[in-house]
Amino acid sequence: MAGSMPAADRLQSVKPDPAAELRAAFSAAYRPHLESRLAVLGGADAPGIAAAATAGQEWLDEALGELLAAPFSRQSRSPLEVFQEAMRFATAVLEDAGMEAMARDAVEVAALPGDLYGLAPASSQELGDAAWRAHLAWGVAKARAVALPRVGLLASDDADRVLVEEAVSEKGFRLETWDDFDAVQEALEARGPVLAFVDLDHGDSDDVMRALAASAVRIVAFGGRVDDLLTVRAKTLGAADVLPRQVFFGSIADLLPSLL
Repeated sequence: MAGSMPAADRLQSVKPDPAAELRAAFSAAYRPHLESRLAVLGGADAPGIAAAATAGQEWLDEALGELLAAPFSRQSRSPLEVFQEAMRFATAVLEDAGMEAMARDAVEVAALPGDLYGLAPASSQELGDAAWRAHLAWGVAKARAVALPRVGLLASDDADRVLVEEAVSEKGFRLETWDDFDAVQEALEARGPVLAFVDLDHGDSDDVMRALAASAVRIVAFGGRVDDLLTVRAKTLGAADVLPRQVFFGSIADLLPSLL
């Protein structure tokens, strides 16, 4: 267990989230990018274009939030594709205004058939340095996350998650946190973890241990009040180890399998 820093301070010391930074950078780049394209096209004064820009930016921020909240394995498209789709609001306004579509080659039409006026960026480099760097950082995080073996955690306390993630990351694993039983089922359908930590104080702990055990995932259960009766129950449900909370947090590194 790392130091004696209060839980609130430890939460504030977490490293920046590449997904959150990408979402913020792409959202901030939306209007400047759109306005620069409209200036070239001569559509900056089209009726309704300001409202379309606002709607597009709001939709982009929400859509990126939904996309980036999902595990990498379940992200069906890239953040850049979401940004490109957000141009449809302005495209519709220009089309309604009777603006003639720009000439595009077959490759561009095949890639972005609805981008009649060339508003969509082909690369995040077109969105400015901040957005491009945020996109690169997110890509690096994705590559690392996909490659690293995963450890699952069902916990109800955010402070616990921070402590577990620090220990897991130091040993070369990626932590996948679960809020409920449904999230565990989705994880098992994708690609199960090599190990799972289950908080016995969580309301879904019994169902989660049953599901993990059925998928042959090693389970380490922990709780605030671990007695003989609770230990027997957890092991009956599939737990390999059942530890008091303090013991668990002091031995996370030792519980992880070797990567060698």
